[in-house]
Amino acid sequence: LSKMPGETVLLMNVGTAMSVKDYDTIATDIVKDQKVTVIIGDHNPRFPVKLFSNGFKKYYNEIIPSLQRIVPSCKDTKDPMILVGGHSASGKAVVEALPNLDSKPAGFVGLDPFPIKERKMKIDDSIAVLTWGLEKTTCRAKVQQTAKAAYNIASSDRRVFFRVDNMSQKIQHCVFTDGGCAVICGKGKSGVWVPPAVGKSIETFIAAIKKDSFVKEDFANAASGGNFDLFVGSDDPDGKVAIA
Repeated sequence: LSKMPGETVLLMNVGTAMSVKDYDTIATDIVKDQKVTVIIGDHNPRFPVKLFSNGFKKYYNEIIPSLQRIVPSCKDTKDPMILVGGHSASGKAVVEALPNLDSKPAGFVGLDPFPIKERKMKIDDSIAVLTWGLEKTTCRAKVQQTAKAAYNIASSDRRVFFRVDNMSQKIQHCVFTDGGCAVICGKGKSGVWVPPAVGKSIETFIAAIKKDSFVKEDFANAASGGNFDLFVGSDDPDGKVAIA
């Protein structure tokens, strides 16, 4: 999905029991007014479980060399910036696959990736990280093993974490989808601001990667219309919060 030449390509993968048709809203918000191509992918089609990193590795290693041939918006872009990401279980699969990809992506975008195990997983310091997650566990995706954990295993020089307040707002793990996660859980009623904010944060994330400068104030301005805590760089999600 793109309206402009794909200077950046984001491979975003679906969550448990979801399909590539369930992320139209957020994909549209991401490409709005940006030279970004979003490819919603399913590395384990026709099967609800998306945890397997080997499936994503094969998918990535096959599609990246073929971008100019199979993606019209990339036809005239020789070396687009590559971002990878995933919602829920796909986020975990992508993180585990990172060391085994034929070429390193510039960044990882995690939409409440789960389960991320801090003691067993690490993201290479060369890969910038943007994660979105929740303050309270929903849909059995434990907050200690989602976006915060992905932030914690990334380089403190190149990481960003938006923690959505779902204590005072009814927002759930599948807020990033068009209609909730099948029979597993819904979106919640208060999260309409989240997909557009994700889109703006990705725009800021791309600019930060290009400048190699991650400024908290830039990201604070990227999201509006909802309640969230923002952590950038050396900020500790379990410590004092500067922006709420």
